[in-house]
Amino acid sequence: MTDRTYIKIGTQCETRFGTAKVTGIELCKNGEKYGIGMDKVYASDKDRCTFDFDNGHWQYGTQVTVCN
Repeated sequence: MTDRTYIKIGTQCETRFGTAKVTGIELCKNGEKYGIGMDKVYASDKDRCTFDFDNGHWQYGTQVTVCN
């Protein structure tokens, strides 16, 4: 992961489905899929989130790498 402060809507990430832009972020607890909808989160909280992407897929934060 890069040294960015935030991950927000429109941030480009590498997923197992290829490179895609974030279209939705949910801050979750205990590894759940659904949580509180957010416009941006601290990069340090990435692993506590699920992300929706413009390619129609979603990923847990642990499965995502932020692109430069």
